Amino acid sequence: MIKDDDYELDRFGNRVLIGLTAEETAEYFRLEEIISKSMPLPQVTRDEWYRPEDRRWLELYEKHESARRPFLKSSKTMH
Repeated sequence: MIKDDDYELDRFGNRVLIGLTAEETAEYFRLEEIISKSMPLPQVTRDEWYRPEDRRWLELYEKHESARRPFLKSSKTMH
């Protein structure tokens, strides 16, 4: 689930997901929309549960999460 603290401004002032470009952020949400409207694939084997859209969405999600974790850690306040 994407929250407000998952975003940052890029050098052009675009609101983007942390770690992604504006184009990747738009692609992420476009793919999420496609996936949410898709019917599940019948599972043929363990490795064939995904479509190309699923794989690309996961790549973007992992890129975002990898960048987000250290960003959020460094912005925490010590009490």
